[in-house]
Amino acid sequence: MLDSRVIRDLERQVDVPHVYTRAADLAAYAYDAWGASGERHLPDAVVFPASTEEVAGVVEVCAHYRVPVVPRGAGTGYAAGAAPWQGGVVLSVARMNRILGIEADALRLRAEAGVVTAAIHRRAAQAGLFYPPDPGSATTSTIGGNVACNAAGPHALRYGTTADFVVGATAVLADGRVVRVGEGGDAGDDPLLALLSASEGTLAVITEVSVRLLPAPAARATLAATFTSIDSAAGAVAEIAGSGIVPAALEFLDAGALDAVRRAGGTTLGADGEALLIVEVEGDSQAVAGGADTVMTAATAAGASSTERAADAADAARLWAARKAVSAAVAKVMIGKVNEDVVVPRDRMAELVGFTTDLGHHHGLPVVNFGHLGDGNLHATFLIDPRVPGQRARADKAAGDLFETVLGMGGSLSGEHGVGQAKLAYVERQLGPAGVELMWRIKAAYDPLGILNPGKKLPQRSSSSASSSEPAKSVSSTTAASSRPSGSMSTDRS
Repeated sequence: MLDSRVIRDLERQVDVPHVYTRAADLAAYAYDAWGASGERHLPDAVVFPASTEEVAGVVEVCAHYRVPVVPRGAGTGYAAGAAPWQGGVVLSVARMNRILGIEADALRLRAEAGVVTAAIHRRAAQAGLFYPPDPGSATTSTIGGNVACNAAGPHALRYGTTADFVVGATAVLADGRVVRVGEGGDAGDDPLLALLSASEGTLAVITEVSVRLLPAPAARATLAATFTSIDSAAGAVAEIAGSGIVPAALEFLDAGALDAVRRAGGTTLGADGEALLIVEVEGDSQAVAGGADTVMTAATAAGASSTERAADAADAARLWAARKAVSAAVAKVMIGKVNEDVVVPRDRMAELVGFTTDLGHHHGLPVVNFGHLGDGNLHATFLIDPRVPGQRARADKAAGDLFETVLGMGGSLSGEHGVGQAKLAYVERQLGPAGVELMWRIKAAYDPLGILNPGKKLPQRSSSSASSSEPAKSVSSTTAASSRPSGSMSTDRS
């Protein structure tokens, strides 16, 4: 437990009801995404500020006592990015859930970090506008968390990721100072803003975000095609790409994912196939009509066993239902999962799906594959029952084998979930020692005490890359207290 003086100072910042210290209350903040990563670490306190000023006060208190601060949105991540590995204070932005304004003429929307992504979609639509980033967790994830992990989703193929739509942000630095970055143009115009995207809470606590909106598409067509093999589905993707059409979304589910959706009571779409493609084309009416015909022709040429085009918006929702339900559906098939989001060159997706199937057989685990076939982002999911001894370890080993293969293909560890704590062992393998060292130098400049989300995103420096510029490691309250002279404020845990 934190020293009572730390709790007292936190309560002064946000008021007593908004500081949790009871073990029963803390347990829900020990992990994220139903504990999918397997990492569970109990925080010492959970704090719920309601404004940027209160966030600044909380961070300043934690900096004074050298207590770790773990920013948390909705806790929907799969990589233990919001799990408090070193204890300390979980800083939840759940109370910061207001849309602060929309400027329709300027195509801008400003929101607090705790606003749920789907609320931004709805508010933009009310103004006849469109916010393209749409992660699978959009109905629960927050915009602050989306920025921190650079969330993507099906529409990333045509429009890009969250980082491509963030034009401004307010953030609290590791010493409690408030900075406002961006707003002058696109995210690329401000390197400080660009650094916050995908920083996973290691550089600052994001409190407000301004995002760019687009005019809503005049027309949209949603199509589905079933294939007898993933190779045929990949062939259809190649045909579509070769035609010059850039779909708004190009998603796929393999036979395992389709089976999970059916067993969970979902759609029977794709029941006779090994792979299902869902393709969305949007733009003006003429372009959409031509694009839809092109997609249907490409799917047929690649050997689709059946194709379907939605007649209206309700029918489109039916076609999308399988894709949107798959993550929850696999949880009904098996109570646990290890869900990875690796990226490889698009032309190697079929090879990778085959490899994950082999991995499942080798490690004795069911495997479900789905994701963004158009941009090479595969959600490879190993299903487990964590109550059965050894299953978690086998899934972790399978994930490790997957990472090694993906990196060997010239791919990336993550397309949108982030590194968090779960993938640290493979970061240097992807970036090299020099890349890791550069990340540490940036971290030291932003967070010299090392209190912001310690143990995430950045692997420990190797002996070859460590230097005297290494930032101070985040320390437990016991260590922090022992480093100060007698009589100073103590933060000992008991």
